[in-house]
Amino acid sequence: MAHKWVKVGVAALASSVLLFQNADLTVTPVAAAASTSTSSISSKIVKLSSSAYLNIRDVHFLMQGQGKVLVYSVSFTNNGNSSLNLIDYWLRVKTKSGKTFKTTPIDADKDIKDIPAKTTQYLTYYTVVDSQTKLTDLSFQVLKWDFSVANYERMLGTIQYPAKGTDKVAAFKDATMLYDHNKIRSAIKQSYITTDATNAYLVVNLLVENVGFQSSDLTKMNFFVQTDSLSVYNVTAAGLDQTTTIQPKERKIVTLHATIPLAVAGKALSLVVAQNDEASKVQLPVGVFALPATKPLAAAPVGKTRLVYMSGSPTNTNAGQAFLSQGTSSKDISLEFRMTNIGTASIASPALDYFIVTASGTSYPLTYEKEENAVLLPKIEKTISLAGQIPTNVNLTNAKLVVKSQATDKEKPYIIGTYALQTATQQGSLGGSFTYKDFSVKLNTVQRAPSSDHDILVATLSVTNRSTATVQIPSLGGYFMVNGVRIGTEQKAVAMDNSITIGPGVTTEFVVYSEIPYTTSIDKIAFVSTEPVQDKPGKQLYQFSAQQLSVIPSKRPEDTYAINSIGKRSTVNVLRTAIFNGATKNNFYAEFEAVNNELRSAAIAPLGGYIVDQKGIVVPVQFATVKDKLSPNGKALLSAFASIPKSFDTTSYKLILGQTLSTETGGGTQSSGSGGTTGGTGGSGADTGTDGGTTNPVLVNMVSYPLSASGPVTKTDLGDIQFAGYTLGLHYINAFLSVAGLYDVNGLKMTLDYNLAKNNDYEVISGDHKLLIEFVNQDNNHVTYSQQFGLETAGENEQALAVSENNPLTISFSDTEIQSKILRYDTYKVNVYDVFQNSKLLLASKEMNWFTTTP
Repeated sequence: MAHKWVKVGVAALASSVLLFQNADLTVTPVAAAASTSTSSISSKIVKLSSSAYLNIRDVHFLMQGQGKVLVYSVSFTNNGNSSLNLIDYWLRVKTKSGKTFKTTPIDADKDIKDIPAKTTQYLTYYTVVDSQTKLTDLSFQVLKWDFSVANYERMLGTIQYPAKGTDKVAAFKDATMLYDHNKIRSAIKQSYITTDATNAYLVVNLLVENVGFQSSDLTKMNFFVQTDSLSVYNVTAAGLDQTTTIQPKERKIVTLHATIPLAVAGKALSLVVAQNDEASKVQLPVGVFALPATKPLAAAPVGKTRLVYMSGSPTNTNAGQAFLSQGTSSKDISLEFRMTNIGTASIASPALDYFIVTASGTSYPLTYEKEENAVLLPKIEKTISLAGQIPTNVNLTNAKLVVKSQATDKEKPYIIGTYALQTATQQGSLGGSFTYKDFSVKLNTVQRAPSSDHDILVATLSVTNRSTATVQIPSLGGYFMVNGVRIGTEQKAVAMDNSITIGPGVTTEFVVYSEIPYTTSIDKIAFVSTEPVQDKPGKQLYQFSAQQLSVIPSKRPEDTYAINSIGKRSTVNVLRTAIFNGATKNNFYAEFEAVNNELRSAAIAPLGGYIVDQKGIVVPVQFATVKDKLSPNGKALLSAFASIPKSFDTTSYKLILGQTLSTETGGGTQSSGSGGTTGGTGGSGADTGTDGGTTNPVLVNMVSYPLSASGPVTKTDLGDIQFAGYTLGLHYINAFLSVAGLYDVNGLKMTLDYNLAKNNDYEVISGDHKLLIEFVNQDNNHVTYSQQFGLETAGENEQALAVSENNPLTISFSDTEIQSKILRYDTYKVNVYDVFQNSKLLLASKEMNWFTTTP
């Protein structure tokens, strides 16, 4: 029986050698790397012949279901010219007390019978020993069959485990393991422990490098944490549950995590790397690595970088400053977490969860925008914007950011890192600014503009690129708080410039607006700047604390209103304002001159406004539509109109003028440079043009022009009537009865010559202006006749007046009852009106004699 066991044991001993016959034997084995003495067990050899020898490479214990399992590997080296028959050799394991243990080869090595010439091969085998046996108790007797001596066995030598030897590789030192018939070099790169009230959580990042000549399947690799007293705890290897092959010369970092009792966390621990022997169901330890002294992981200091491993790649991480702002019932917290993959290959962006953990251990989750199929590219920093809420009374002194892996069906979450927090209240006031990425963001104004059914709050922001490179326009948003109460929802900021990038040192303007009931009384208003997050509340950036609404800047009537938005730069001057009295309502009319200051043709930015009297009555002003672009330095004449109640105090009132952003019916915002001047203002009434489909335009960048009672100047000279960019002259006017045949009076005729000139200073004249000529007899009946004319182009049932000089015109009014209506044929009056927005604006009036030609 002994003879049979020897043959099996020796054959198994030689089996693993065959797979490493071309391996580099200079790599340090585990036993040599672990030795604390001047000589290790692997350095002791026993000669088998003049050209062959063996040595014990590795010896390890691992407590498992079968008991305390001893596993060791033996290296056979045959330098001879013929194969070495292993059937003649075997080993016997003994202790100092004389105990002997029967060993069994692993299944993969049991059929090896010889060692080919000029090769080195390995044999691994195992046995179960009693719990008292130590490594230093063991000796390995090398025997050979010799039938010429007693008991037929001759002792070739004994290898004693060194008295001060150990199988543990020192922390952070490397060693080469025999795994999967290959050589794998490993070392602990990082190890840390975190704790809670019941358990400790160990995380180890292990280097795995294939230094052999064939690939190995790492899914067969198992890991355990073992104490010096041989208590064993299971370890989970992140990412090794699927097919993971390591190629020759390839390096990987494997992240391991285990849950251990708190009482064990402070003891000396070892990481055991093992391979499962399928036939025996025994875990075969191939390497034992001493873990560094373990103590709870300290949070990375504020602003400092912590190296972690993400998907096996070294990654620098750090947490930015945490910003707090007071909400209505809680505090909003926001901060940034940055990751830089310092490896050489891109990796999938890890699935992580983030928490704020207070000094008392209370945890608050943070949210962020998740990207599908995101990656961490080498040497490129990736920023994760985190946001969350905490109770108002929570103190964040000594709080930390905890970053965890996300749980899966097969793996529990584990802590990636912890980071100390520095909190700051991101608050300022009107005119203040804050830094956001490469930008400085300043709040210029918070204005309130009336609308048709409500009012609109408008915040104007200046964003300056502080970097030395051109960057993309940032995505910003915000919301308002009125008297401490949040109003409405977060709104995206609208860029006032027609740009997609911002150059170094360049400033661009944004506006954020929100509707409020017009009855809202505002004592204090705050604006909270945010970074929009898709389908989630935005990340809070800064709160401009409670303040009064901005005063609308006042200008003199002769002052220019400047529009400085890139792509829409222009100036606007008020040319004329007037109040025309009506029967039930009065009419406000204004004309403006707009000049395109861009270097190429561009549409004038949409304008809007309203008038307000001393009593607070607000009337929206409608601006005529201009769709045509103006050439550089080109001018446009713009018309605006409002129907005002008789109660409106025209003795002293203000015109509020500004740009408009037209909001679409679906809730979007049209660019303020996408179609010239559109109707309405931030609630300034309906569009006077034909654009349609837009509602509730928003009025921004408002200024105020003081106006006083200025009735229209009604000219008495019909020879020089100026209106809407035209000059009209009426000459040689004569009025007489229209007679058919000799005596049949059927109406009234007026004959005249007219001059019509157009002001060529203007490329565009806005609005559809008509001209109305009215006849009023000056007796008690005041019989009145009128006819409307188109300017250059006739409308339906209209006659067009052409731009011309001394052009004869006959106006006929049919009325067979005229003689019964007119009491006296003494004098009549000719009134000339500008018809705009269905209202008549009296331009000139002159009394004349019947049947007499008036020059």
